[in-house]
Amino acid sequence: MTPAMVLDTNVLEHAFNPVVNGDGHVENLLKKFTQQRKKLCLDRPAAGKKSRILEEYDHRLQFHKKKIAEQGQMTQWLRYILVLADREDTPVNLADGLGVRVAGHMDRVQAERSDQLFVYVACRLNSVMVSNNSRHVTDLRTELRRAARSVHNNETDFVSSIEAEASM
Repeated sequence: MTPAMVLDTNVLEHAFNPVVNGDGHVENLLKKFTQQRKKLCLDRPAAGKKSRILEEYDHRLQFHKKKIAEQGQMTQWLRYILVLADREDTPVNLADGLGVRVAGHMDRVQAERSDQLFVYVACRLNSVMVSNNSRHVTDLRTELRRAARSVHNNETDFVSSIEAEASM
């Protein structure tokens, strides 16, 4: 597995969802991410702004603050991911050749623009993207890997949290 990863926001949210994370695999994934000192892949922020990926994390995780506070070790893993982890970033241009390829595949399944951003970052940085959004990401794995190969990135992959945790 690549030393840097894109973590879809839904994976972080699923850490607090007993239906999805009943077996604790998301917690194990976050623990392994921290222990292995993985880098977090992000979009490069515009001057004076925050990464759009980090903004989405902040926005969506705010609804889980009480649960985060109640789960001590989980708080430490999230803190590592959100604050302490080394980061790798890339400028994003969804109008360039890669962006057009990614959008073409993702528009067909009505994926949100933020999903396209996460996928673009994974493709551009030749990293693994962990997502539990099968319809918008992992079901498109073959097509999205082809898009990454178009920019000479052959290590890019799109996996679920179960697959990622098992391979770490």
